[in-house]
Amino acid sequence: MRSFRVLFAALATAALCAFATPSSASLGTNFTDQWWNPNESGWGVSVLQQYDTLFIDLFVYATDGRPQWYTAAVYYQPSSGRSLFSGDLYVASGPWFGVFWNPAAFTARRVGTLQFDATSTDFATLTYSVDGVLVTKSIQRQLWAYEDFTGSYFGGFVYDRTNCANAANNGHVEELGAIQINHPANNTFTLTLQSNLGQCTIAGNYSQLGHMGSVDSNYSCTYGVNGTMTLYELERTGTGMTGRFVAENNACSVAGSLGGVER
Repeated sequence: MRSFRVLFAALATAALCAFATPSSASLGTNFTDQWWNPNESGWGVSVLQQYDTLFIDLFVYATDGRPQWYTAAVYYQPSSGRSLFSGDLYVASGPWFGVFWNPAAFTARRVGTLQFDATSTDFATLTYSVDGVLVTKSIQRQLWAYEDFTGSYFGGFVYDRTNCANAANNGHVEELGAIQINHPANNTFTLTLQSNLGQCTIAGNYSQLGHMGSVDSNYSCTYGVNGTMTLYELERTGTGMTGRFVAENNACSVAGSLGGVER
């Protein structure tokens, strides 16, 4: 099963490069991942996120073609009105890795600044400067292997309804209960929620960039609601899964989050 998934991932990477999520990223988005430009394979960006701070490793090449890496801690800029992180960029040098570490031989020099500007969950613009040389690159999450969400969970969907045909239905809703996901190697995806309101079935095709997945689907519920839904920012964790979604149905517009602990 795993070998088939890895092969399928390799064959589908080109198609996934054009995928975009239906919502702009937010501070709640987890940007931790390996990022790259698929048209410029050979260099990349590693991002580790802790709350509103990204630690970024940038591995590129010097003027002589030898590997060069830079690091930056960049901080969320709420006044920008978008998912923008910025900070100082450094280059470091130190003792050879094969000998005893000598702290006195380590040096770090500020070479410029770096900005990570997320245009969506999976795509960003990277802008950085090194000793006066300014570089701007379009980057995206890099896919290595597909996640498998198959399993039984307990959790639910929490969302807000707007633009309802009956204005009395606008507002906050929590559907809690058992979740069953069937996610075979061909990346079809079916989620069934048995909640306090009834049963809803969501079925579509799964896509992924980096460690985050998305499903464009149709759904129907036993209580008379049906429509289209996009699940995105789907993450498989050690104990379960989480995600966000937007939907349009025969009654309202819907946006919210989902999650569950694996049983």
